[in-house]
Amino acid sequence: MMNGSIAKRYATALFEEAKAQFVDQQVYDHLGKLHANMKAEPDLQMALINPRVTPEKKYTLLLLASGLDLKASTLYTRFLRLLLENHRENQLRLIIFVYRDMYREHHGIDRVVFETAVEVNDAIVNQLTTRIKEHRHRKVECVRKVNPRLIGGFRLRIGDRRYDFSYKHQLELIRKELCPTL
Repeated sequence: MMNGSIAKRYATALFEEAKAQFVDQQVYDHLGKLHANMKAEPDLQMALINPRVTPEKKYTLLLLASGLDLKASTLYTRFLRLLLENHRENQLRLIIFVYRDMYREHHGIDRVVFETAVEVNDAIVNQLTTRIKEHRHRKVECVRKVNPRLIGGFRLRIGDRRYDFSYKHQLELIRKELCPTL
C-alpha cells in the first residue's frame, strides 16, 4: 500500500494545484496523451525506470510523450521535474490513473469502455453515449475497443459496472446450462 499512497499524494497535490490554477483540464489532457504513449510504447516505461538514463533525458521523453515541446513551462512540467528529482518515475502510471479518476469524479464524468467484435461507426457510439448521459445525468468519456474474440454483440463498462452482451458470453451461458459439469 505504500506505493499507492505515494501515488495518491502526488496525484492529489497535482490535481488540487491544477484546479487552483484552472488548468486541471490541460493537465488531464497531457496525462491522457502520456498514458496512451506509455501504453503504445513499452520502451518508454523501461527508459523511465532505467537508472542509466539521465533525469534530463527522462524529462525530455516525458515532455514529448505528453505532446509538449522542450520550451514548455507549466505546472505540468514542474510536476514532471519534481517527480524525477524525487525518483518517483516508477509511480507515474499509478499517479496518472489516480489523477484522471479524481478529475472525472470532480467533473461528473463517467468513463465508458465500449468493446465490440468489429469497428462500429460514430453514429452508434454517439447514440450509446447520449443514452448513458440521459440515464446517468453525467458527462460521458467513451473509449472504444475492438475484440474479435467477442464474435458479435458488445461489452460495456461504466465505471465499476460491467455488462456483457457479447455472443461469446451468451454461448458460454448456454454451454453451462447444457453441460453444468464442464
